[in-house]
Amino acid sequence: MLNKILCVAVLGAVAGLAPAGAQSPTPPAAQPAAAAPGRIKGQIVAARVQGHVTAVSKVNPDGRLLHDGDQVSEDSTVVTAGGASVILVFSNGATLDLAGDSRLKINEFEQDPFSTDLKASDIKEEPGTSVTKLYLTKGELVGRVAHLNVDKGSEFTVRDPVGAAGIRGTFFKHVFILLKHHKAHLSLETYEGLIQFTGLASGPIDIAAGHKYEADLDYNPNDPDNPEDWPPPTTLILNGLFISPAEAAEFQLELQKFFSALEGIVFPSGQPLPPPPPSPRLDQPTPGAGGP
Repeated sequence: MLNKILCVAVLGAVAGLAPAGAQSPTPPAAQPAAAAPGRIKGQIVAARVQGHVTAVSKVNPDGRLLHDGDQVSEDSTVVTAGGASVILVFSNGATLDLAGDSRLKINEFEQDPFSTDLKASDIKEEPGTSVTKLYLTKGELVGRVAHLNVDKGSEFTVRDPVGAAGIRGTFFKHVFILLKHHKAHLSLETYEGLIQFTGLASGPIDIAAGHKYEADLDYNPNDPDNPEDWPPPTTLILNGLFISPAEAAEFQLELQKFFSALEGIVFPSGQPLPPPPPSPRLDQPTPGAGGP
């Protein structure tokens, strides 16, 4: 089955996009969670780091090389080189596999404090509530999110230059790949649960389990790392498809990777660990220098 949705998108304020002259604005990806005075910064651990992966932040503007077990703080941008990858494990029960040649900014991750240590492999639903807001500048990620307490104010969104994917306790794949000649390819797949994709003039799109949407679009941002400078495509045709057996098999392989990566990761209760200290610049080695 192939469904095509023609969307004329015009950049809206903050969370989504809205058509010019529309009678009512396009709903945002998710209503902002009510401020929780007891909420603290969540914990993120890098697991199964393969290849050259860095975390860029205000503390480490030149990038900090990541290794297995390293912490990744809120407001960091995780950057993977071509052929590299990293699995990010969140203390609210979310796990993300970021593929090579990708950039993912952790714009916000806060959650209610928990009273006992949490073993990552045991988290089936989040402890309390949390707010997670990610920006996928480019690349590919596969994510599995534990049951969220959305009715109590939790939200988990992955925004790209086209719109925002609201995750509802889901096993999903989100792709935004840059092509030649100022083009890009967008793809969203749901293996389990539900994704609600917002920011389109046609209104939100629910992507149920076993389905995907994809599109090619014009893309020429002023600043690829600043969502405020992500101009929306004037015309976007989304193709609705079923996930193929081969794609379903890839999700099963990812699930085994997640199970393996979660082993041994424990999040301590109370306040999260302090952010990592600044690290030396990742300068290129000087030709001729080296060991004896």
